Amino acid sequence: MQEHISWPRGHFLEDEALGDTAQSMRRRERLSDQDQKEKRRDPLPFGGDRELYPPLAWTLIWRGTYSNLYGYYVEDTIRRWGYIMWDAERLEYAGAKEVLAQQWESSWGNSDPRDD
Repeated sequence: MQEHISWPRGHFLEDEALGDTAQSMRRRERLSDQDQKEKRRDPLPFGGDRELYPPLAWTLIWRGTYSNLYGYYVEDTIRRWGYIMWDAERLEYAGAKEVLAQQWESSWGNSDPRDD
C-alpha cells in the first residue's frame, strides 16, 4: 500500500505512507467526511461479520465509534497477528478480545490517539 500513497502535495512518502506525518498533513489541509465522523465520534458499532461493516476488533479498539486512523496509530504488535482478519466468534473463543484490549492499553493507556 505504501508504494501507492503520496504526500498530500504529491511528494512520494517512501517508508512513511502509513505514518502520522502524512495523516496529520492531510488533516490540516482539509478534513474529509471520514475525518469529520471521527472528530464527532460518530457511532460505529459492530454490525456482524459482513463485508459492509467493520470487523469486531476494529470496533473494540475504537470503542464503538468512528476512527479514520490507520498505520502508525495501531502498533505493530497488534497488526502482526492480523486482528482485523479474525471473525467475532474466533476473537471470542480464542480469548483474543482480551489480548487486543491488553495490547491496546499498553500502547495508548487511557488516552485516545484521535485526541491528538
